[in-house]
Amino acid sequence: MPPNLPDWLDLARGLAVVEVLAFHSYQLMFQEQVPGASYDASVVFVYSALWALSAHGIAAVVVFFVLSGYLVGGPALVRAKNGGLSAIDYFSARAVRLYVVVIPALVISFFAYVSARHMGGWQAFVASHYDFFLATGLFSASVSPASAICNGLFLQTITCSTYAGNLALWSLSNEFWYYVLIFALVSVRKTPSMALLIVGIFVLFVIAEKSDVRGTHTGLKFIFYFLIWCSGALVYAIVAPVLAWLFGFLICLGGIYILSIKGLLASWAAYYLTIGLLTAAAILSLEITEISLPSSLRFTKEIAKFSFSIYAIHYPILLLLNVMAASDHNEFTFASLGLDAVFMLCALSVSFIFYLLFESHTLAVRTWVRNITKRGARASYDVLRPAAVLEIVRPHHSIADDQVKPVTEHGASVVPP
Repeated sequence: MPPNLPDWLDLARGLAVVEVLAFHSYQLMFQEQVPGASYDASVVFVYSALWALSAHGIAAVVVFFVLSGYLVGGPALVRAKNGGLSAIDYFSARAVRLYVVVIPALVISFFAYVSARHMGGWQAFVASHYDFFLATGLFSASVSPASAICNGLFLQTITCSTYAGNLALWSLSNEFWYYVLIFALVSVRKTPSMALLIVGIFVLFVIAEKSDVRGTHTGLKFIFYFLIWCSGALVYAIVAPVLAWLFGFLICLGGIYILSIKGLLASWAAYYLTIGLLTAAAILSLEITEISLPSSLRFTKEIAKFSFSIYAIHYPILLLLNVMAASDHNEFTFASLGLDAVFMLCALSVSFIFYLLFESHTLAVRTWVRNITKRGARASYDVLRPAAVLEIVRPHHSIADDQVKPVTEHGASVVPP
């Protein structure tokens, strides 16, 4: 990876998570609406501009998918090609990255949701959001241990709904199964039994499609977003001439356009595919040109540090604040805009504290887990090494004889590497 690229990736992560935060904040307070002609022209202009900027929450998640494919899927492809992909290292790193944040996020979601439901403003909030697109998933969310375990296993949107009304958790299910699927796909040639895992994952996608009562094709979207995720992985792993990449991107964009105008591809799908391809193309362009990030934009690196924390807990924080202070304050006024900004700043502040308590320790936890697995592997080697097996099957007098022999009489090959 060129030395300039991490700064640009941090910029993308920072901007994407702020976009998701702004989208959900506006969504919860104003239900994706803008003021009508009866309002003052200045109010209409400001709200329309704000919604135009913050209405791309799903597109921001698509950017995250491409970045994840580039940073996780791409290295997996390269290591598999070079014969250096370790299942233990790969899955322990992915598990630590996810669970260090997800487990406390589920706890935060529980307390925020239960607190919101017991507040006096809850009924007013429900009444003012009765036509909210995801009203069922929000107002009737489960806080049962079974639902928490289901989300902890990343089965939300497949066999259960998102836990405690934290609707942002949907994409973590996608991420987890993409991690598993890419590993299985690159390993199936050397380990044919991985084909069973691949089939099992696609069975889960079928279950998600069958259980989607809203008819939004959740199962098909798992596959759709995986293709976008893979675009980042391919940009990392494939070395090709610039003109070949340019030709490939143009062919893909042209195909999207043709399918769209012929009605063979839904407009939303064409939009997200385009966002994914442009993100992958931007990463490739920055790799080739090695342009450095302007110093004026380096502040985004600080936001990127705790972007996962923001993503994981911003929704329950925003929900609690809306029920607490704005359950029936969805008037289109400048004061409401100020309240919306305050809510976003509160979510950022709480997320930063959450980061300091949990996410910032990810590397330390990963090192600890790596040491545990190495010690476990070394212990298994010691038990199964030839000398240890011979000691088990020898008569007791032979073992006793061995104990008095000098250490130098034992072959060096019995010492684990």
